[in-house]
Amino acid sequence: MRLPLYAVLAALISVSTMGTASAADDPVSGSWIVHGKISGFQFTLTCRFDQKGQALGGTCYDGGTNKPHPLTRGAVSGDQVSWTYQSSYLFKTFDATYSGTLSGASIRGVATAPGHEGNFTAEKQP
Repeated sequence: MRLPLYAVLAALISVSTMGTASAADDPVSGSWIVHGKISGFQFTLTCRFDQKGQALGGTCYDGGTNKPHPLTRGAVSGDQVSWTYQSSYLFKTFDATYSGTLSGASIRGVATAPGHEGNFTAEKQP
């Protein structure tokens, strides 16, 4: 049985746009470089996010040491993005939390650790 050419083309276009639609639906998925400063301490992270609807998972890696910090919480709601992971300093473990606004390929917001607060910017990598 032969299918008309337009039916084959329609099927191919439908399949090829499926991946594009999901990328647009989950704009935070991918690799991000995060620069921030909390209480005078400057830092750089590389975060690899995996967004599924409003849930955000992934891992952030310390600049320099490349130590992994899997996300313990993460969420995307409209243009609001937040994530948390555990870190440590001088043998004390604490939660590092980020909350910001997504605008195109950047996120800007507030980073907190117990008793400390600062700002961060994140840029999505190609």
